[in-house]
Amino acid sequence: MKFIVYGLNHVTAPISVREKYALAPDKVKEILRALKPQAPEAVFLSTCNRVEFYLSTDNVADSLDSIQRGLGRYHRLKPGEIRKYFYLHEDAEAFRHLFRVASSLDSMVVGEAQILGQVKEAYQGSREAGMAGSLVNGVFARAFGAAKRVRTQTEIARMPVNVSSVALDLARKIFSDLSQNQVLLLGAGEMSELTARYLVDSGAPGLFIANRTLEKAKALASELKGTALTLEEGLKKMEQVDIVLTAVGGGFRVGKDDVERAMKSRKGKSLFLIDTAVPRNVDPEAGRLESVYLYNIDDLSAIADKNRAQRQKAVEEAEAILEEEVDKLCSWLATLELVPTIVRLRERFEGIGRKELEEFLGKNNALSDKEKRSVERLVHDLTGKLLHDPTVNLKKIGDEADRFEFARMLNEIFSLDDEIKR
Repeated sequence: MKFIVYGLNHVTAPISVREKYALAPDKVKEILRALKPQAPEAVFLSTCNRVEFYLSTDNVADSLDSIQRGLGRYHRLKPGEIRKYFYLHEDAEAFRHLFRVASSLDSMVVGEAQILGQVKEAYQGSREAGMAGSLVNGVFARAFGAAKRVRTQTEIARMPVNVSSVALDLARKIFSDLSQNQVLLLGAGEMSELTARYLVDSGAPGLFIANRTLEKAKALASELKGTALTLEEGLKKMEQVDIVLTAVGGGFRVGKDDVERAMKSRKGKSLFLIDTAVPRNVDPEAGRLESVYLYNIDDLSAIADKNRAQRQKAVEEAEAILEEEVDKLCSWLATLELVPTIVRLRERFEGIGRKELEEFLGKNNALSDKEKRSVERLVHDLTGKLLHDPTVNLKKIGDEADRFEFARMLNEIFSLDDEIKR
């Protein structure tokens, strides 16, 4: 039985292609069940960045053909169009791919947290469809365990690498609980708007949007469920909010005296200023005031660059963890297959020995009891010696070779799954 992954992702296919393969939940179960004759165990994973089938199958070619026909039926695509973007990984490479996906090493944004939940949902869908057996259960359980190790033993999920996520991370360090902190957006620059979205999504309870053009402020406030203000009103609102994002063009300036005035009303409560404008909106001297935290675009970019370097180190650590986990999985699977193979190999040799011994003794009735016992001992010893080296050498095969494949070859060469003919 082989374990394979067949799919496409953000590396092999553009979004215009990926979106074609989205399947409704009812279609997912339908296509999984259609695979059952070729692949008794299957998991279908579909996100905005990937569409993948994980299969346990004895017939790879027929399984891929079934997938291509199923996708072609739902999406009216020709097999050639499907093969153009899809990749295929088998056994150890398939395990490694799944582990990297679950650990977010194969994500567009390395370290993102959503993918593990999506993989778990896909696996649960397979169980509900009756398509998760012993191999899929074992492999996915180990994938989840590997992902947990990566997230707890490396810094991969704790290194924001874009400016907006760095700003969010800093806000959490300053205030710890964003559910108590209101946000003011001065201007409507793309970066500050994205950061505001991050802050609101992370629990900030109130958002005020001030802009030179009040209509534009109202439009964005409507979209983000905030309150629109004029720029003058926004400057006054600094006394009440905790996080201020600035992205105003045209020489707009927040002076040190503006910040001092706001801080007098705040009674020592911290104020976090994120200046994403170029030229800068906030006087750098304001950052020297007590309880004021001021970061400009260069400050945030420098932190993001440092985090990228640290994340690369974390990625290398994570890859090492996953290699270790893949080796453990391969050894476990090989052992599961190897033990019954050795037992069946011994049964086959001993069965052949018994059969030949019975035929020999049946043709030589004149032998004494002592002579018969000598012949029986000879057959027994000969069988044991013939099996000794293969048994020892099979157990010695390590990670550098595929014990799973060796066991499969022995089963086929000696027809170990067939009954011993008597």
